[in-house]
This record gives sequence, structure tokens and C-alpha cells, in this order.
Amino acid sequence: MQKRTFMKSLSGLLITSMIGNSHSTSLASEQTSETKNSKRMAFVYFSKTGNTESLAVATQAMTGCDVFEVKTVKPYPNEYKPTTEIVKDELEKGVIRELQPLEIELSKYDVIAMGTPTWWHHTAMPLQTWIKSRDFNGKLVLTANTHGGGGLMHTREDFEKLLKDSGATLGTHLTVYGDVKKNDRDVRNWLKENGVL
Repeated sequence: MQKRTFMKSLSGLLITSMIGNSHSTSLASEQTSETKNSKRMAFVYFSKTGNTESLAVATQAMTGCDVFEVKTVKPYPNEYKPTTEIVKDELEKGVIRELQPLEIELSKYDVIAMGTPTWWHHTAMPLQTWIKSRDFNGKLVLTANTHGGGGLMHTREDFEKLLKDSGATLGTHLTVYGDVKKNDRDVRNWLKENGVL
């Protein structure tokens, strides 16, 4: 009888210990997850050919961030040459093309990443228009551009001018050629150096 009572007590202790350890492991897992995702991030981009979109997708794959695409009410032509002529004219004249509503609540995020194609050496006008209409006070803003051979050009300079008096803290800039893969090393390094990975 004493042996049976002892075995029951031992079993009870083991079960209690297992439950306690399981709970501790669960809490540790939750805490690790919270630490990794402590900075809430959004990636806002404009893309014509899909290259900048691939950068947004790669960033989302690595960070789990929310992704938002800036779109114009009147789309640009599908053909390359007519688009470049229109873009050049808009940049020179400061034309503001109407944007579709973008459902993003910036107050939810600590970090805002912005991606643009390089259009006539500059940040795409639709993204510039969106930036001018928003409040980035207190945000960490990361910037990036994709290109087909021109490199950085004036894109970072444009971002700096647009965000100069916004109250935002500017992170580093990433320049990538063409489209990127979801595990792109340069994208990962860019995110790491800005403390979001």
C-alpha cells in the first residue's frame, strides 16, 4: 500500500513538472517571438515593371512586414517608351498624378520602408506624392531603389529632401539592380544594419 501511494505521489510530481516545463517553454517561445518582431514594420512601394515589388516581397518574407502598393488612378501605359516620355514630362513640370486611396495607418508602425524604381534619375513621382501627404514623425524610415543600370542616381537625395522636416529618422539606403529573390543577401544585410532583423 505504501509503495502504491509513493508511486502515485511520484507520478503526480512528474506530471506537474512536465506541465510547468511545457508552460515555461511556451512562454520562452512567445518572448523570443516578441523580441524578434518588436519593431512593427510596413513596406510602401511604387512599381511599374515588378522589380520594386519583388524587393517588397523579399522584405516581407524576411521580416513579416505589411506591404502596401502605391497606385495611380490613371495608370501609366504598358509600353516602355511612352511611359518614359510621360514620366520625364511629369518630373520636369512637377505634375501630381492622382493616387488611389492607400489603406495604411502609419501610427501602427515603428519602421516604414519605401521602395521606388529609378525614373529619369529620380524617385517615382507617385511615391513622392504619397510621401508628401503623410506624417512620419517619430518613425524610422528605410529607403531603397531598383534600377536597370543607372544605379543610385538622385533617389536617396530625393528621399532626404522629402523627409527632411518630417521628424523621421532616416535609416540607410539600398540600391538593387533588377528584381530580387526572397533570400537576397543584400536585402538581408540592409535590414540587419537597420536593426529590423
